[in-house]
Amino acid sequence: RRGAGDAVDTSVDGTKSAVAHPAMRAGWPSGFEDLLRVRSGFVASYDARTRNPRWVLERITAESCDGVGTRKKSRFAEDDEVDGAHAAKLSDYRGSGYDRGHLAAAAGHKNTQRAMDDTFSLINVSPQVGDGFNRDYWARLEHFTRILATKTKAGGDVLVATGPLFLPTKVSASERRAREFRESMYVRGDGGDKKGGKTRDVSTALVDVSSSAKARPPADWEMRYPLIGDAPELVHVPTHFFKVVLVLPAGDRDGERLDANDKNKDARAVAAAAFVLPNAPIPPETPLETFIVPLAKLEAASGLTFFRQGALGGEAREAFEASERLYFESRSGGEASETAARVTSRSRSKSRAEHVCQAAACVLPAGFAAKQTRGG
Repeated sequence: RRGAGDAVDTSVDGTKSAVAHPAMRAGWPSGFEDLLRVRSGFVASYDARTRNPRWVLERITAESCDGVGTRKKSRFAEDDEVDGAHAAKLSDYRGSGYDRGHLAAAAGHKNTQRAMDDTFSLINVSPQVGDGFNRDYWARLEHFTRILATKTKAGGDVLVATGPLFLPTKVSASERRAREFRESMYVRGDGGDKKGGKTRDVSTALVDVSSSAKARPPADWEMRYPLIGDAPELVHVPTHFFKVVLVLPAGDRDGERLDANDKNKDARAVAAAAFVLPNAPIPPETPLETFIVPLAKLEAASGLTFFRQGALGGEAREAFEASERLYFESRSGGEASETAARVTSRSRSKSRAEHVCQAAACVLPAGFAAKQTRGG
């Protein structure tokens, strides 16, 4: 605990006092998480460890979905603001079997060719399964967000936060025993070579080997996912992807920071919803509502918060979570469903934030599929 004589951090975010700390006098570990990329239609944060975007936040409007931009003139490009050792590379994707999947969809940024080109930067790309996902179900979800901005009465501009997730897998006791048996079949040398080799270089030092894995106590959960590229500069393949959709009030003034707690502004409701989809083929008939999750649960899994600084802060967050609970209750059926529907109907006109699926039908456009080539 801090003693009476300890210095108190009076800076806004602690940065000033941290830099003055004697442990920091020779420098400190740094990454790229706080370096934001600002592009024509989106802002992105980069995760140098996984070589994926941490998140991409885009603004979709009727105007951004229509224009001269065409993907025929666009080419995927590496991000030149990240040094080579930490950047995803085009070569990582070649022959990997994974698509270079957009997080901010190209079709939502057609207003200029530059806006279209920006979406092809690897700062906006993660490895995605192609057939059944990137070129199919995921593309239909992207189309759904554009419909919210262009063809519904749900509201005005649409803000969409998209990012990768790396979710754990439950390990069964039988699976753990089988793995231990397989590992016992190998005799490893100092270098982790199955043939008993002694050579140890930088690459093997940075790759986990079974001898070290066996020394760790077993746990009920594990993180499992493929990686592409060359170790140690590997691109992690997400297990899942999230989209958080925020529909702004119709007529919201462009460029004005939206704060739902500002009593001087009108209380027109914003609408929001959180979706989490597996990075895997999804049967086309699967209802979109299958992938709707409570926003707070997504925040816990991702380590992020969404729109709390503005449109979903304070009272608006409370209103949204109440609307969200009613939405999930209405899906459960029975008396709770009927009660939730009545309460929702009475409260919608007073609410400052509601669930998207209460403001518009959460149904994917039928028969829509993106026509893309592998890696597109």
